[in-house]
Amino acid sequence: MKYLIWLVVLLAVVVWFQRAKKSMLAGGEAARESDAERPKARQFRRSADGSAETMVQCAHCGIHFPISEAVTHASGAHYCSEEHRRLASF
Repeated sequence: MKYLIWLVVLLAVVVWFQRAKKSMLAGGEAARESDAERPKARQFRRSADGSAETMVQCAHCGIHFPISEAVTHASGAHYCSEEHRRLASF
């Protein structure tokens, strides 16, 4: 019985190492792929200088989104849509 437990533990360690190796290799390959070749889930918005884009929170509903998509009120508050900006001004 104790050999069966050791076999299961050894198998779990081998599977864990294989997954870690696969994720490391996939991370290196993803950096070399162009945006068109990447899956949709792996595409990140980048600002003009290449760094990650700043995220802001809608002052009306609380959702987070990229600042490039923000609708800004005269007071400086950020909104996710023109409708939320209009609703908040009442």
